Amino acid sequence: MEKSITLILVSMSAFLLMACSKQSNNSLDGEYYWINENKNEVAFVISGDMGTIRHGDAEGVTIDKEKSTIQLSGENIIKLTKNYTFKDDVFTVDISGIKHDYYKKDSKAYQEALKKYVYQ
Repeated sequence: MEKSITLILVSMSAFLLMACSKQSNNSLDGEYYWINENKNEVAFVISGDMGTIRHGDAEGVTIDKEKSTIQLSGENIIKLTKNYTFKDDVFTVDISGIKHDYYKKDSKAYQEALKKYVYQ
């Protein structure tokens, strides 16, 4: 009986670990906004390990979550790889010569940025 209970608990633990790891892998998915006193616009969209840029010369991005890098690509640019940080739904990266914060749509950080810059 004890072995059965142990086996059930181990199986449930493994299932929970797999579910949590899948969830964290998708945590970057979404629309990211550049919000400041002059702008409130979609900067890029990420889905899986790929993305699209809404403004600028780059047409697409490739995300390497293990290395925390983003690679920009497009016809008019040389492939460029930059390090990024992602914390509390804020994606911070220098893709334009200056490091900026990009806020994941509908996140707490996004709502706070809208209030800070008087868009709400």
